[in-house]
Amino acid sequence: MAHSVGLKIDHELPVGNVDIKVIVEQDGERLGVLKVSRGSLDWKPGKAKRTWSLEWERFDALMREHGHPPR
Repeated sequence: MAHSVGLKIDHELPVGNVDIKVIVEQDGERLGVLKVSRGSLDWKPGKAKRTWSLEWERFDALMREHGHPPR
């Protein structure tokens, strides 16, 4: 299960006003697209039409509860 991660920046700097899109692939197929913005994280899985959004405070709580330190 090899993952490939790419980065697409839609606008020029300053970074504070830009949304960052991270394209994640698994075994050559799109797993999803993560959009990072000032207000939230948005995840659009594979070929889905729907996007899920998570505010930064909720992301912090989820990572502290379910995440782990880097290996």
